Amino acid sequence: MKISTFILFLFISVELFAQTSIYDARQEPIRARVTVSGIVTNGPELGAIRYIQDNTGGIGIYDTDLANVQRGDSITVTGELDDYNNLLEINPVADFSVLASGLPMPEPQLISISDISEDYEAELIRINNVEFENASGQFGSNANYNFTDGTSTGVLRINSSSPLVGEAIPTGTFDLVAICSQYSTTYQLLPRDADDFIFNTSIQLTSALEAIETTTSSITVEWNTDTDGTSEIRYGASMEESALTNHINGESTVSNEEYIHQAQITGLQNSEIVYVQAFSVSEGDTAFSAISAFVSNSNSSGDIKVYFNTEIDDSYANPTVASYIDDFMADTLAAYINRANESIDFCIYNIDNSKISDALNAAYDRGVAIRFITCESTTHASVSDLNANIPVLERPELTEGGIMHNKFVIFDANSTNANAAWVWSGSTNLTPNQLTYDSNNMIFIQDQSLAKVYEVEFEEMWGSDGDQPDAGNAKFGDAKINNTPHQIQVGDKLIACYFSPSDNTNQQLINAINTADHTLDIETMLITRSDLANTITDAYDRGVDVNVITESESDNTETVNNILGNTLPAKKYIFDDAAGQLHHKMALIDANNPDSDPQIITGSHNWSSSANDRNDENTLIIYDADIANLYYQQFVYRFKQNDGTLVLSAQLIESGSVKVFPNPTQGRLMINADKTISRISVYNSTGAKIDELHPNENTAEFNLPHHLTGLFLLKVELSNGDYNTYKILKK
Repeated sequence: MKISTFILFLFISVELFAQTSIYDARQEPIRARVTVSGIVTNGPELGAIRYIQDNTGGIGIYDTDLANVQRGDSITVTGELDDYNNLLEINPVADFSVLASGLPMPEPQLISISDISEDYEAELIRINNVEFENASGQFGSNANYNFTDGTSTGVLRINSSSPLVGEAIPTGTFDLVAICSQYSTTYQLLPRDADDFIFNTSIQLTSALEAIETTTSSITVEWNTDTDGTSEIRYGASMEESALTNHINGESTVSNEEYIHQAQITGLQNSEIVYVQAFSVSEGDTAFSAISAFVSNSNSSGDIKVYFNTEIDDSYANPTVASYIDDFMADTLAAYINRANESIDFCIYNIDNSKISDALNAAYDRGVAIRFITCESTTHASVSDLNANIPVLERPELTEGGIMHNKFVIFDANSTNANAAWVWSGSTNLTPNQLTYDSNNMIFIQDQSLAKVYEVEFEEMWGSDGDQPDAGNAKFGDAKINNTPHQIQVGDKLIACYFSPSDNTNQQLINAINTADHTLDIETMLITRSDLANTITDAYDRGVDVNVITESESDNTETVNNILGNTLPAKKYIFDDAAGQLHHKMALIDANNPDSDPQIITGSHNWSSSANDRNDENTLIIYDADIANLYYQQFVYRFKQNDGTLVLSAQLIESGSVKVFPNPTQGRLMINADKTISRISVYNSTGAKIDELHPNENTAEFNLPHHLTGLFLLKVELSNGDYNTYKILKK
């Protein structure tokens, strides 16, 4: 016993004497074992890492064992020093203990942007009087944002765990508190929550400016503030503040302790783009929104055509059969080129097809103005076949990397005939394999407002609004700004439109996936972002039927494969083994549930960080059950072709005038009929009646028993005596 006590005392003494200050620990070589103590300055809002400080410095601690450690804990940590992309951290942790909780934070060190350096790594800092560059919209996950004090520029990082994701990006001047971190050669400041943005004004905006209603001659916008103030906007034809010469007073209401402001711009032309800044004044202070772009509705037909070069399953058609056109993708695009009368703006990553180059040359010969953008890093063989007088601009190689990966064409955007304007997009590069062998989609949309929105993006890269490009003014990659409208009313459909990297497209994908109530079907070449993978598994965990197919396991990151593979059931997360490359970048949300806001995501944007942060990409989100069903027919064929498992046909069940949906269901059922529904009888799989309803209306909504799953029978009786039974699967 005496020997054991002595050894224990010696061990404790060694550990006590081994403890050092954080500053001294930071001087030790990598892989040295250190023991330090400090106050934890962040919780799970920054993910697995914890930063600690004592009165000499700060250091990162990376170990999932610290998941329950919270901001304000005093801890002692023993572990090895590690260099993770130039950030010094303790990893792995051999031992730690929480000494106390709820302690006050260390006082942030007041510095300027130009002071950010290794001297402050892992410490709380404060920088006063800064603002975001090009502040607009909402914070995304795993995204960087530049901020400035008017002289220097710093980088702020929002990760996927941050409560700031989805919150409006602050506009105007504020004081910033954050943890100073580092990734590679860039110092990144990490705010923990909204309290780390300190405003010295009596009024602040609490939401981004958005359009809540558009017509062919008006746009109504809305924004929120945290206290009462005036409701005013200024607007004009460009983003320059000097162009915002028109002024309108609006109205405000109060709801849930927020002040909701609205203002309506009238007297617009159809398909007119305007740039708007809202502001509210209170007690001598003014809160400004970012300048945002909006567009009035067109007088176009809103017609949408979708084509696939691989097979579809028309047994899922509801009611229109999708267009499988096999090897005629190039012919279809060439036909639209042949119909153009005034202008064609062509933006493509890669092109090697004589039918298309010949059609462009013929269009030029008959007087159509053609502008052409491609990427310098590809061969784009057919560009050399174009008439030498057709102006071509290549995105140059940029030091930060990235490619001009867009796939869109704009036809007759400014025609006096609103039905002449079309936009072509989708996943297809115009090369032999992509057009005929690899699995791709093309979409044509007849809408002048959308055409003019795409024209703004084109001319930002073109560098001018004229026939010839201005290479010196051309903007690609992160030089672009968020300067296009994002919500366009196309006929009776809403279409959201985003361009990368300026529009935070990855967050728009996450936002869309988060709306899934019943089904989520993803068919995309690759997924390399863990935040997207986590969003997909979150949908599955809340009861959504999730089906994912990607080109191959190796195209995705190991982290993504682990996240999806460890959560989704077998044959729900699969890899394409059919002929040709799976090249789509698409997702279907509640495709067969008309009351759950069906959406289809398509375009050129791969689900990767390069697409989001460096490449030039275009993305469409179309809110429409009919268009979603066309894509669903292709998805089902490819998914089943690869032995994926779909529970049941998720079509609407139709019998004469009655529709019952969704099927399969999580429990909720909707029934629509063109006559009064007199009775609904519900039976379990043994034939025992378990419920009966008497809606006496044309619609009914109810929930199957929450504690039962499996097959149910439904008998729907109408007021005229007609009835039918349906098999319903509850998961």
